[in-house]
Amino acid sequence: MKNVIKNQIKEVEQKLSFLDQKRESIDNVYQDLEVVFLTPFLEQYNILSEEYFLKYSYNSFSINALRDGIYREELVSFRIHVKSFSENRERVISTSFYSTNTSSDFELNRMIIIGKVGQMLLDNKDVIIEGLNELDRKHSSEIKENNNEVYALEKELRELKLSLKEIEKEEMYNILSEGVHFKMDDFATLDINNKESRYLSYIKLLSTKNKSVVIKYIGHRDEDFTTATVRLMHLERFIIRYFNLLAPKEVLA
Repeated sequence: MKNVIKNQIKEVEQKLSFLDQKRESIDNVYQDLEVVFLTPFLEQYNILSEEYFLKYSYNSFSINALRDGIYREELVSFRIHVKSFSENRERVISTSFYSTNTSSDFELNRMIIIGKVGQMLLDNKDVIIEGLNELDRKHSSEIKENNNEVYALEKELRELKLSLKEIEKEEMYNILSEGVHFKMDDFATLDINNKESRYLSYIKLLSTKNKSVVIKYIGHRDEDFTTATVRLMHLERFIIRYFNLLAPKEVLA
């Protein structure tokens, strides 16, 4: 049963990984579509050329230029994004560009590009916003479908891991009921009667009752068994902490 659940967990994790990649692919496709949609407007106003090119990153468009043949400098950027706290996903346009006191040919040409971008947005803002809204509606529909699959799988994964945890906890109780030796360098410690008992060499579960358990144990410096009542939560922490540190178990009489 344990191996079956582990295999199921692995399968669900693989499906989630695929859906993560699918989500990224969907986002990339719609980013490309937004660029394809906007490019004709930029070309209509002679904004793009061999020197000036469009750069896009999540609702933010910028016109960049090659300066001195290698340096890509942003001339102007504009965002066509969903307005904050907008229930109907209303989009707004915001622009950004730097100011300067220099009057080089580059800066004068930059002023021309800024003007062209401003004119393009002024003349076509309603059409551009509606076009991007339509893409957003299609995008959101695909993302919603993908997210629903993710949520269902994440719920299934949580339930499987909880089942596995319960099985492993039961296994640990069975092991502790037989008695377990610990190596000296495991440094196994357990809170016993609100006092940490360090370097246990042996522990055995005798009985459980409500929220406590009765154990017998030997510290590394003890010569004989000690019986004690321990809170269940302390024993469960002990199990989690030393789950992978158990030495081969021995049953003591």
